Amino acid sequence: MNFKPANKKIIIKTIALTGIMAALSTILRYLEFPLIFIAPEFLKFDFSDLPALITAFAAGPIYGVAVEAIKNIVMLPFTKTQYVGELANFMVGGIFVFSAGLIYKLKPTKKTALAGMLSGTLIMTVSAAFLNYFFLIPFFAELYIKDPIDTKIKIDIIISLFTAVFPFIKDLFGAVLFSIVPFNIIKGVAISLITFFVHKRISNIVEKF
Repeated sequence: MNFKPANKKIIIKTIALTGIMAALSTILRYLEFPLIFIAPEFLKFDFSDLPALITAFAAGPIYGVAVEAIKNIVMLPFTKTQYVGELANFMVGGIFVFSAGLIYKLKPTKKTALAGMLSGTLIMTVSAAFLNYFFLIPFFAELYIKDPIDTKIKIDIIISLFTAVFPFIKDLFGAVLFSIVPFNIIKGVAISLITFFVHKRISNIVEKF
């Protein structure tokens, strides 16, 4: 496949941007911290989706997902969650940045950027709820608790960590509804607000790059 010089320059710029943002995203991933008022300590909050979302706006949703993928691949050797945390971070973060970036790409304006981030937050929150309920938490319980006991008992042990935060949480549905859902809403809103105010400035810098 032959590319015109202008296209080559755009491709090189996009790859460079993706690499830089992936590195920044990885650094931010290390600066994670628990939201102990709403979720167990193993569920950490970080701003590593911020560079991915900015990349999705500046270069396209696929490149935003690429940032998410690179970040979590780099984190794999340092996992503390039997790789489930990295898988969850990629799946949930990828859904968020792809949804928001796709909507913004249709018509790049402030209004569509805001609509994309709000929609992305909603889609991410709903998707994370389903993923955690049907796959991620059961999978995490099975891998993290090595004892040869029934899977349901393992899930109940994980639920007890949520109960320590909110005593009224008694089952997996409650853990998802009262902890996972608000956690992702807070994360989506926080990252969206920061992105809304900085992505245009960064896009201007990228254009001059």
